[in-house]
Amino acid sequence: MAYAVSLEHVRSRKGSFQVSDEKTNACSATLDMVCPPISNSAAARITGNPDAESVIRQSDFYMICARAEAKFSDLTVDDEAGRLHFSLEVPGVGKDAGWIDIGELPEIKNSDFDSDVRLAYGADHVLVSLHVPGGEDRPIAGFAPDDVLFWRGRKSPLVGGLDRHLDLATYDLLYVGIAKVGDSYDRLFAKGHYARMQILANEPQRHPGARVSDETFLFLFKVEPLFVRTFGPESKFEDGDLDFSYDGKRLVADAEKAFVHLLRPKYNSTLYANYPRGKDGLYASGLTAYTYSISEGIALLTKFGRIKGGRERELTLSNEADFIMVKGDDVTFHISGVDFAAD
Repeated sequence: MAYAVSLEHVRSRKGSFQVSDEKTNACSATLDMVCPPISNSAAARITGNPDAESVIRQSDFYMICARAEAKFSDLTVDDEAGRLHFSLEVPGVGKDAGWIDIGELPEIKNSDFDSDVRLAYGADHVLVSLHVPGGEDRPIAGFAPDDVLFWRGRKSPLVGGLDRHLDLATYDLLYVGIAKVGDSYDRLFAKGHYARMQILANEPQRHPGARVSDETFLFLFKVEPLFVRTFGPESKFEDGDLDFSYDGKRLVADAEKAFVHLLRPKYNSTLYANYPRGKDGLYASGLTAYTYSISEGIALLTKFGRIKGGRERELTLSNEADFIMVKGDDVTFHISGVDFAAD
């Protein structure tokens, strides 16, 4: 999907696109997750599930990451406020307190019938069900610890507290990949994936006694472009100036190269040393400049660097997010709060 944007928002990114008297053609692309992170152990359970498959097929850009397994503890129900309070801990990182506002779930918020809400929870899950008198419990929502971090990172009213959520949602980035044909379900779920198997075979435990499959996560993204075109007083309109169509696979291919070139993940064997030059990217597309950022409240880490994301609920662009910028042959990395204001 292509978007238009006001120039005021573009100006707010210090060091980003600059409005000039000349005609410019720029693109700011965000990586938006189609669902919360999926642990490798959970991926094995959902493969073949048609509902999960339909969501995953929205993605054709993916990352494989690792982090010690998060756990819930200290779970208590506040009946008056309609909240489930908890602590969430990532071994070796820290612990923080938060809550799930059960009344914000759409099935409850928009419900027009009487039913009891029932909660079942433990160290690795929260299950919310509705019970209608004379009927059976109907599950309406489930949360793993990383689901809660995902919604907190999106500033959803469903989850509160967790002031340290970005620390807890920092993952080691191990591999970046794309589906050149088809989608992420085809690449990661429908058949074996070489890098994924290598990671499971070779990665050490992040926490003693843990299973590597519980500490390995699949991040499934779609790449959403926002095009910005400006015209100076002497600019002449041409036939293509109002054409915002684009080649989605070419955009995805370029995004993969940008992230691999910057962060050099451990299991990517091709590091695209000549980026941004290439035959299947955006180098020769006619864009004046283009940027990439992650529109989620997560941070990704390799020994070559760290990139953090951010968003404003439904608005995927945020000054809280770092971004990669390409202008001609120049590739630069801009850090929120250092190179430009984070608010």
